[in-house]
Amino acid sequence: MQSLRHSDSEVAELSVSAWFYRNRTIAGFDNPARSLYVSVRELVENSLDACESARVLPEVHVSLQHLKTDFSEAEGVPKGPQVFGLRIQDNGSGIRKEDAPRLLGRMLTSTRFTLKQSRGTFGLGGSLALLYGQITTQRPIEITTGRIGEESKHRIVMRLDIENNEPVLVHEEQQPKDPREHGTTIEYYLQGDWFRSKRRITEYFLQTSMIVPYASMRFDNPDGESLQLTRIIETLPQQPKEAKPHPRGIDVEMLKKMIKESRRRTLKLFLRGSFQRVGESTAKKFLASTGLDPAAAPKSLSNENLVHMMKKLEAYSGFLAPSSKSLSPAGLDVLEAGIRRLGPEFVVVRQRPPSVYEGHPFIVEIGAAYGGELTPATRLYRFANRIPLLYDERTDVSSQVIRELNLKNYGLRQDDPLAFFVHICSTKIPYKTVGKEFIGDIDVIRREIDLGLKDCLRRLGEDVRRKRRVHQQERRETRLVGYYEFIAETLGKATDQEVSLTNLLGN
Repeated sequence: MQSLRHSDSEVAELSVSAWFYRNRTIAGFDNPARSLYVSVRELVENSLDACESARVLPEVHVSLQHLKTDFSEAEGVPKGPQVFGLRIQDNGSGIRKEDAPRLLGRMLTSTRFTLKQSRGTFGLGGSLALLYGQITTQRPIEITTGRIGEESKHRIVMRLDIENNEPVLVHEEQQPKDPREHGTTIEYYLQGDWFRSKRRITEYFLQTSMIVPYASMRFDNPDGESLQLTRIIETLPQQPKEAKPHPRGIDVEMLKKMIKESRRRTLKLFLRGSFQRVGESTAKKFLASTGLDPAAAPKSLSNENLVHMMKKLEAYSGFLAPSSKSLSPAGLDVLEAGIRRLGPEFVVVRQRPPSVYEGHPFIVEIGAAYGGELTPATRLYRFANRIPLLYDERTDVSSQVIRELNLKNYGLRQDDPLAFFVHICSTKIPYKTVGKEFIGDIDVIRREIDLGLKDCLRRLGEDVRRKRRVHQQERRETRLVGYYEFIAETLGKATDQEVSLTNLLGN
């Protein structure tokens, strides 16, 4: 019998940044074209979040410039990956000088690890974009940030220590500024393929301007072109409020952590103080269903007790639905204003009531547009927490719902100039990948999208049918006028008298 023995190789341990360095493809950094797009997207989202948190109308300026150009003599286009300088400036709240290196130079470090809606999900998007830049160009990162009311701004130059997940400061200095000036500027270099990513990056800015029409954005691209997207509405969306966890949105490990950090002395007080929408009566009824002593100390529960309690939390039907105060939907006025950028003739927008997925609240907002400047085809625009989703459309739950719609039921056709808009906001978007590009087919989310789309289509179908009836009436009247004119002319020739259309109709 062959004996088992330990390997002689050393046990290695990776930091989180080293792990993502080796597995960056799962976050969308899988080729130079997509990496360029993801880098721009992640840092623009950080800027928009900073502005909205400061309750200021966003002003975001993005500049992407070739550092080196290698053109193909045969085709006259850039050949393969190139190095770019990326600069993103915003008028947000700014970052405290002691926090800037840590927030931007360490993976899984964020100000958003709270239970409320935000664009960021994993706390690594912006840092991973900077890490990608360093590993492809070996150039440092420059950050300049100034806070509201302060008379100086802080400039740092840093590198990323990938193996230890730490920022390494190369240089820092204070610079004077106007006290009214505020915001953050990030400049760094990265490898990318502009030729293959140009359409996608441009589309990202256009769609972002639709879901955040209260933002003013400018994008200067490597071709010397400037895309200016001015705000068309002065209304910021409501700020989400931090919420306590819902009893159905946790697992055993989270329950253990909550008990460890809690100062509540009894199980009943723990439930009331640790979970949202759990009051005296609900806590008492739930504990009665579990057989656990309401006066027992939470920290005294065994693993078996915790597992038992967790199963009861999942099955108990007496909990109220999660509060939607932790959400910040776009709002119907904002959504319609964004859709109007496309120049449609008819727009219908709807907001579904709050619903729940795995203990997390979510709201679906739906828009449908017809005619005007829209092209004759059906197009889908997808958004999650005010982020445009541009990849993997056919896999997304919204796309699957639309494929199953029967447009004929609403007096519409597939080749009509139609556009659909689906925005999902939640404290937990069920993305299928770390790259945040498509949403999984969850039954309750599918149902809300389906109901919202059908509601929009019913109203849109009425508008379109009314337009067609008016058009048909106008065509009928035009044909009748032509017919009467022909009769009047024929009668005039037959009687050698002038017969006017007015006289003919009067007789």
